[in-house]
Amino acid sequence: MTSIKDDILTLPKIMNGTLDGDYLSIYSRNTEDVNRIVSHIDFKNKEIYAVLSSSDILFYLYLNGAKRVDSFDINPLTYRYYYLRKWLLESGFLDAEGLGIEEIASIIKSHGNARDIYERESSLFWQYYLDLKQKEKFYDESFFSFYNDALFENSSTKFSFPYREEDIKKLLDKLNSSKLHFEVVDISSNSYTPSKKYDIVYLSNILDLKATNNIKNVRNNMNNLLKDNGIVVCTNMINHPYFDFFREQIKIFSECFEYEPLDIELRGIAKAPVKYYKYTKK
Repeated sequence: MTSIKDDILTLPKIMNGTLDGDYLSIYSRNTEDVNRIVSHIDFKNKEIYAVLSSSDILFYLYLNGAKRVDSFDINPLTYRYYYLRKWLLESGFLDAEGLGIEEIASIIKSHGNARDIYERESSLFWQYYLDLKQKEKFYDESFFSFYNDALFENSSTKFSFPYREEDIKKLLDKLNSSKLHFEVVDISSNSYTPSKKYDIVYLSNILDLKATNNIKNVRNNMNNLLKDNGIVVCTNMINHPYFDFFREQIKIFSECFEYEPLDIELRGIAKAPVKYYKYTKK
């Protein structure tokens, strides 16, 4: 989990641009059409380790029968955003788009007395964020404008899952019966030591953004994370500047994994083509 003190102290630095480092912004919604993945990957009754990001991937995996989803991210604030997304679902909303500032503030404050200490702390985090925006005159009538400042990454491409009312009820039942397990992890670190093994690791578009000298670390970490015949689900933006590393990535992974492209090609982040593929542990 993450420190509420550290997370709160980080906010002003992010918003005024004085915090150094990468991966500081939160994706407001998913930027990949992962709804199409289910025809290629069976998530039912699987234990999965997935990037948290906007929380949509975690939601999607549970809706498609995952037994357990543990999550990770290099950005600790995605953990706080998970609770905000969960509260919005409980109030009948997929995200904060179109909600007034008073309405969203009421939703946040209503969880200040939650039985779970992590939800209580996350409520304090978001209340502090609203106060900070007000003091810095970033307030707007629509709370969705919070996706347009330094804390949030507001992609012009956003895929919505086919949430029905019964889906949301099913998802909330699962979220409330399965406490979130979250780790702040740089998946390319050579000092990362997994605590358990999984059937599937869902990396999204993480791996294709790693420099060549980090690919071996990612491969080794995936090998240690996965059970026998476990798989890594990945995406690759085939027209981005890092594409030359993709062939090298496949070569490095081939020592421990079989590469298989998935028959899906969609338009994703920044409207660039996205290629889905997987690695299966040998």
